[in-house]
Amino acid sequence: MIVWNWGILVLLGTAVLLYGLGWRRQPINTTPALLPHAWRRVSFVAAILVLLVALFSPLHHLADRYFSVHVLQRLLLVAVVPALFFSGNPLPILFTGLPTQWQTTLVQLPQTAPRLVRFFIQITHPVVVWILFVSTFWLWHDVQIDHLLLRVPWVHRLENVTLLGTAVFYWWHIMAASPRLHAAMLPLWRVGYAALGAAPIKLVGLVLMFTTTAVYHYPAEISFYNLEITDQSVGAAIVWAVGGVVFTWTAVLLMRSWLKEEDEKPGLPESIWSSEEMMLAPGFGKTTSYSSPKNGLSKISKSSNVSGVNM
Repeated sequence: MIVWNWGILVLLGTAVLLYGLGWRRQPINTTPALLPHAWRRVSFVAAILVLLVALFSPLHHLADRYFSVHVLQRLLLVAVVPALFFSGNPLPILFTGLPTQWQTTLVQLPQTAPRLVRFFIQITHPVVVWILFVSTFWLWHDVQIDHLLLRVPWVHRLENVTLLGTAVFYWWHIMAASPRLHAAMLPLWRVGYAALGAAPIKLVGLVLMFTTTAVYHYPAEISFYNLEITDQSVGAAIVWAVGGVVFTWTAVLLMRSWLKEEDEKPGLPESIWSSEEMMLAPGFGKTTSYSSPKNGLSKISKSSNVSGVNM
Protein backbone atom coordinates (compact mmCIF):
# COMPACT_ATOMS: atom_id res chain seq x y z
CA MET A 1 0.00 0.00 0.00
CA ILE A 2 1.39 3.39 -1.01
CA VAL A 3 0.57 6.36 1.20
CA TRP A 4 1.02 9.70 -0.53
CA ASN A 5 2.13 12.65 1.54
CA TRP A 6 1.26 15.51 -0.73
CA GLY A 7 3.18 18.09 1.28
CA ILE A 8 6.47 16.24 0.84
CA LEU A 9 5.68 15.58 -2.83
CA VAL A 10 5.13 19.29 -3.44
CA LEU A 11 8.47 20.09 -1.76
CA LEU A 12 10.29 17.49 -3.84
CA GLY A 13 8.64 18.71 -7.04
CA THR A 14 9.59 22.29 -6.23
CA ALA A 15 13.19 21.24 -5.56
CA VAL A 16 13.39 19.46 -8.91
CA LEU A 17 11.95 22.52 -10.69
CA LEU A 18 14.38 24.92 -9.00
CA TYR A 19 17.30 22.61 -9.74
CA GLY A 20 16.37 22.50 -13.41
CA LEU A 21 16.08 26.29 -13.59
CA GLY A 22 19.33 26.79 -11.72
CA TRP A 23 21.19 24.37 -13.96
CA ARG A 24 20.03 26.21 -17.07
CA ARG A 25 21.26 29.51 -15.62
CA GLN A 26 24.70 27.95 -14.95
CA PRO A 27 25.54 29.25 -11.45
CA ILE A 28 29.10 30.03 -10.50
CA ASN A 29 30.09 27.11 -8.28
CA THR A 30 33.37 27.72 -6.50
CA THR A 31 33.13 24.81 -4.07
CA PRO A 32 34.42 21.52 -5.49
CA ALA A 33 31.99 18.61 -5.42
CA LEU A 34 32.81 14.97 -4.90
CA LEU A 35 31.44 14.09 -8.34
CA PRO A 36 32.50 15.48 -11.73
CA HIS A 37 30.33 18.16 -13.30
CA ALA A 38 28.66 15.75 -15.74
CA TRP A 39 27.45 13.43 -12.95
CA ARG A 40 26.01 16.03 -10.60
CA ARG A 41 22.56 16.01 -12.17
CA VAL A 42 22.53 12.21 -12.04
CA SER A 43 23.40 12.32 -8.34
CA PHE A 44 20.61 14.80 -7.58
CA VAL A 45 17.99 12.81 -9.49
CA ALA A 46 19.16 9.58 -7.84
CA ALA A 47 18.78 11.17 -4.40
CA ILE A 48 15.20 12.21 -5.19
CA LEU A 49 14.33 8.74 -6.53
CA VAL A 50 15.78 6.94 -3.50
CA LEU A 51 13.87 9.31 -1.21
CA LEU A 52 10.65 8.53 -3.07
CA VAL A 53 11.33 4.81 -2.65
CA ALA A 54 11.99 5.22 1.07
CA LEU A 55 8.88 7.31 1.78
CA PHE A 56 6.25 6.46 -0.82
CA SER A 57 6.91 2.95 -2.13
CA PRO A 58 5.60 -0.25 -0.48
CA LEU A 59 8.86 -0.16 1.47
CA HIS A 60 7.29 2.40 3.83
CA HIS A 61 4.32 0.13 4.53
CA LEU A 62 6.50 -2.95 4.99
CA ALA A 63 8.65 -1.00 7.45
CA ASP A 64 5.66 -1.10 9.84
CA ARG A 65 5.53 -4.89 9.57
CA TYR A 66 9.15 -6.05 9.43
CA PHE A 67 11.99 -4.81 11.60
CA SER A 68 14.57 -5.63 8.91
CA VAL A 69 12.72 -3.50 6.34
CA HIS A 70 12.40 -0.67 8.86
CA VAL A 71 16.17 -0.82 9.37
CA LEU A 72 16.69 -0.62 5.62
CA GLN A 73 14.45 2.45 5.40
CA ARG A 74 16.44 4.17 8.15
CA LEU A 75 19.74 3.50 6.39
CA LEU A 76 18.42 4.95 3.14
CA LEU A 77 17.42 8.15 4.97
CA VAL A 78 20.58 8.67 7.02
CA ALA A 79 23.20 7.55 4.49
CA VAL A 80 22.19 6.98 0.88
CA VAL A 81 19.86 9.93 0.24
CA PRO A 82 22.00 12.72 1.80
CA ALA A 83 25.22 11.27 0.35
CA LEU A 84 23.80 11.31 -3.16
CA PHE A 85 22.26 14.74 -2.63
CA PHE A 86 25.45 16.49 -1.50
CA SER A 87 27.82 14.65 -3.84
CA GLY A 88 27.03 17.18 -6.55
CA ASN A 89 26.97 20.27 -4.28
CA PRO A 90 23.39 21.19 -5.33
CA LEU A 91 22.59 24.13 -3.01
CA PRO A 92 24.19 26.83 -5.22
CA ILE A 93 22.21 25.47 -8.16
CA LEU A 94 18.96 25.50 -6.17
CA PHE A 95 19.73 29.04 -5.00
CA THR A 96 20.23 30.19 -8.60
CA GLY A 97 16.86 28.71 -9.52
CA LEU A 98 15.03 30.88 -6.98
CA PRO A 99 13.32 34.12 -8.02
CA THR A 100 15.60 37.15 -7.83
CA GLN A 101 13.65 38.69 -4.94
CA TRP A 102 14.05 35.52 -2.86
CA GLN A 103 17.77 35.43 -3.61
CA THR A 104 18.14 39.00 -2.40
CA THR A 105 16.21 38.23 0.80
CA LEU A 106 18.45 35.26 1.59
CA VAL A 107 21.63 37.20 0.88
CA GLN A 108 20.52 40.02 3.21
CA LEU A 109 19.60 37.72 6.10
CA PRO A 110 22.84 38.43 8.05
CA GLN A 111 21.81 42.12 8.10
CA THR A 112 18.05 41.72 8.53
CA ALA A 113 18.09 38.83 11.02
CA PRO A 114 21.57 38.62 12.57
CA ARG A 115 20.43 36.78 15.71
CA LEU A 116 18.70 34.10 13.69
CA VAL A 117 21.77 33.63 11.51
CA ARG A 118 24.08 33.41 14.53
CA PHE A 119 21.79 30.86 16.19
CA PHE A 120 21.69 28.78 13.01
CA ILE A 121 25.50 28.85 12.78
CA GLN A 122 25.82 27.74 16.40
CA ILE A 123 23.43 24.79 16.17
CA THR A 124 24.98 23.62 12.90
CA HIS A 125 28.52 23.46 14.26
CA PRO A 126 30.11 20.12 13.21
CA VAL A 127 30.34 18.84 16.80
CA VAL A 128 26.75 19.81 17.61
CA VAL A 129 25.48 18.25 14.38
CA TRP A 130 27.28 14.97 15.08
CA ILE A 131 25.79 14.80 18.59
CA LEU A 132 22.30 15.51 17.21
CA PHE A 133 22.76 12.88 14.50
CA VAL A 134 23.88 10.19 16.95
CA SER A 135 21.23 11.08 19.55
CA THR A 136 18.43 11.02 16.98
CA PHE A 137 19.53 7.70 15.48
CA TRP A 138 19.78 6.03 18.90
CA LEU A 139 16.54 7.61 20.14
CA TRP A 140 14.46 5.94 17.45
CA HIS A 141 15.92 2.56 18.43
CA ASP A 142 14.45 2.84 21.91
CA VAL A 143 12.09 -0.10 22.43
CA GLN A 144 9.15 1.91 23.80
CA ILE A 145 9.40 4.59 21.11
CA ASP A 146 9.71 1.91 18.45
CA HIS A 147 6.50 0.27 19.66
CA LEU A 148 4.76 3.66 19.62
CA LEU A 149 5.65 4.43 16.00
CA LEU A 150 4.19 1.06 14.96
CA ARG A 151 0.82 2.08 16.42
CA VAL A 152 0.72 5.78 15.52
CA PRO A 153 1.39 6.62 11.83
CA TRP A 154 2.42 10.24 12.39
CA VAL A 155 5.19 9.15 14.79
CA HIS A 156 6.70 7.07 11.99
CA ARG A 157 6.59 10.11 9.71
CA LEU A 158 8.21 12.21 12.45
CA GLU A 159 10.98 9.61 12.69
CA ASN A 160 11.64 9.88 8.96
CA VAL A 161 11.79 13.69 9.06
CA THR A 162 14.14 13.87 12.06
CA LEU A 163 16.47 11.15 10.77
CA LEU A 164 16.71 12.75 7.35
CA GLY A 165 17.04 16.27 8.78
CA THR A 166 19.96 15.54 11.11
CA ALA A 167 21.66 13.40 8.44
CA VAL A 168 21.39 16.22 5.89
CA PHE A 169 23.28 18.62 8.15
CA TYR A 170 25.85 15.94 8.96
CA TRP A 171 26.54 15.19 5.29
CA TRP A 172 26.65 18.92 4.56
CA HIS A 173 29.81 19.05 6.67
CA ILE A 174 31.21 15.78 5.33
CA MET A 175 31.00 16.98 1.73
CA ALA A 176 32.05 20.56 2.62
CA ALA A 177 29.13 21.72 0.49
CA SER A 178 28.05 25.30 -0.13
CA PRO A 179 27.17 27.55 1.56
CA ARG A 180 30.06 27.36 4.00
CA LEU A 181 29.04 28.94 7.28
CA HIS A 182 31.85 27.40 9.30
CA ALA A 183 35.60 27.23 8.94
CA ALA A 184 36.67 24.47 6.58
CA MET A 185 37.93 21.35 8.31
CA LEU A 186 41.43 20.12 7.57
CA PRO A 187 41.41 17.26 5.02
CA LEU A 188 42.31 14.55 7.54
CA TRP A 189 39.79 15.90 10.06
CA ARG A 190 37.14 15.74 7.36
CA VAL A 191 38.06 12.14 6.55
CA GLY A 192 37.76 11.22 10.22
CA TYR A 193 34.47 13.12 10.53
CA ALA A 194 33.02 11.05 7.69
CA ALA A 195 34.28 7.75 9.11
CA LEU A 196 32.90 8.68 12.54
CA GLY A 197 29.37 8.52 11.15
CA ALA A 198 29.57 4.75 10.84
CA ALA A 199 30.30 4.22 14.55
CA PRO A 200 26.81 4.83 16.07
CA ILE A 201 25.12 2.84 13.30
CA LYS A 202 27.40 -0.19 13.54
CA LEU A 203 27.20 -0.10 17.34
CA VAL A 204 23.42 -0.66 17.16
CA GLY A 205 23.96 -3.64 14.85
CA LEU A 206 26.65 -5.06 17.13
CA VAL A 207 24.41 -4.89 20.21
CA LEU A 208 21.47 -6.50 18.41
CA MET A 209 23.62 -9.27 16.94
CA PHE A 210 24.60 -10.42 20.43
CA THR A 211 21.09 -10.09 21.84
CA THR A 212 19.49 -13.53 21.97
CA THR A 213 16.04 -12.42 23.15
CA ALA A 214 13.56 -10.56 20.97
CA VAL A 215 13.77 -6.82 21.65
CA TYR A 216 11.50 -5.46 18.93
CA HIS A 217 8.12 -7.04 18.29
CA TYR A 218 6.80 -6.41 14.79
CA PRO A 219 3.54 -7.80 13.34
CA ALA A 220 5.27 -10.01 10.76
CA GLU A 221 8.28 -12.28 11.07
CA ILE A 222 10.77 -13.48 8.48
CA SER A 223 11.43 -17.21 8.59
CA PHE A 224 14.09 -19.24 6.81
CA TYR A 225 12.79 -22.80 6.94
CA ASN A 226 14.29 -24.49 10.01
CA LEU A 227 17.13 -22.02 10.49
CA GLU A 228 17.24 -20.10 13.76
CA ILE A 229 17.25 -16.75 12.00
CA THR A 230 14.78 -14.11 13.12
CA ASP A 231 13.68 -10.83 11.62
CA GLN A 232 15.62 -9.04 14.35
CA SER A 233 18.84 -10.92 13.52
CA VAL A 234 18.40 -10.09 9.83
CA GLY A 235 17.95 -6.42 10.71
CA ALA A 236 21.00 -6.50 12.98
CA ALA A 237 23.07 -8.04 10.18
CA ILE A 238 21.93 -5.33 7.77
CA VAL A 239 22.87 -2.57 10.22
CA TRP A 240 26.24 -4.13 11.04
CA ALA A 241 27.27 -5.09 7.50
CA VAL A 242 25.70 -2.31 5.44
CA GLY A 243 25.11 0.50 7.93
CA GLY A 244 28.54 2.08 7.78
CA VAL A 245 29.44 1.31 4.17
CA VAL A 246 28.42 4.69 2.74
CA PHE A 247 30.25 6.61 5.46
CA THR A 248 33.38 4.46 5.19
CA TRP A 249 33.58 4.62 1.40
CA THR A 250 33.03 8.36 1.48
CA ALA A 251 35.95 8.67 3.90
CA VAL A 252 38.08 6.56 1.54
CA LEU A 253 37.15 8.74 -1.45
CA LEU A 254 37.92 11.91 0.48
CA MET A 255 41.29 10.50 1.49
CA ARG A 256 42.01 9.52 -2.11
CA SER A 257 41.03 12.98 -3.34
CA TRP A 258 43.30 14.64 -0.76
CA LEU A 259 46.27 12.41 -1.64
CA LYS A 260 45.76 13.18 -5.32
CA GLU A 261 45.75 16.92 -4.65
CA GLU A 262 48.94 16.61 -2.59
CA ASP A 263 50.62 14.57 -5.31
CA GLU A 264 49.73 17.11 -7.99
CA LYS A 265 51.12 20.08 -6.06
CA PRO A 266 54.26 21.53 -7.72
CA GLY A 267 57.49 21.00 -5.84
CA LEU A 268 59.53 23.87 -4.41
CA PRO A 269 62.35 25.13 -6.64
CA GLU A 270 65.82 23.94 -5.68
CA SER A 271 66.89 27.52 -5.15
CA ILE A 272 64.54 27.71 -2.16
CA TRP A 273 64.97 24.42 -0.33
CA SER A 274 68.76 24.13 -0.92
CA SER A 275 69.69 27.53 0.47
CA GLU A 276 72.10 27.74 3.42
CA GLU A 277 69.38 29.03 5.73
CA MET A 278 66.96 26.18 4.91
CA MET A 279 69.69 23.56 5.46
CA LEU A 280 70.37 24.69 9.04
CA ALA A 281 69.09 22.44 11.81
CA PRO A 282 66.22 23.85 13.90
CA GLY A 283 67.49 25.99 16.80
CA PHE A 284 70.81 26.81 15.18
CA GLY A 285 71.40 30.26 13.82
CA LYS A 286 73.64 31.30 10.98
CA THR A 287 77.34 31.03 11.84
CA THR A 288 80.44 32.81 10.64
CA SER A 289 83.98 31.45 10.62
CA TYR A 290 87.52 32.57 10.09
CA SER A 291 90.81 30.80 9.47
CA SER A 292 93.32 30.75 12.28
CA PRO A 293 96.63 32.18 11.07
CA LYS A 294 98.54 29.84 13.41
CA ASN A 295 97.28 26.36 12.57
CA GLY A 296 95.20 27.01 9.45
CA LEU A 297 92.14 25.42 10.98
CA SER A 298 88.68 26.92 10.49
CA LYS A 299 87.14 27.97 13.72
CA ILE A 300 83.73 29.25 14.68
CA SER A 301 84.20 32.70 16.05
CA LYS A 302 80.60 33.73 16.53
CA SER A 303 77.27 31.99 16.71
CA SER A 304 74.02 33.80 17.06
CA ASN A 305 72.35 30.94 18.94
CA VAL A 306 73.59 27.43 19.68
CA SER A 307 71.23 25.30 21.74
CA GLY A 308 69.84 28.47 23.24
CA VAL A 309 73.22 29.75 24.54
CA ASN A 310 74.66 32.98 23.13
CA MET A 311 78.37 33.00 22.51
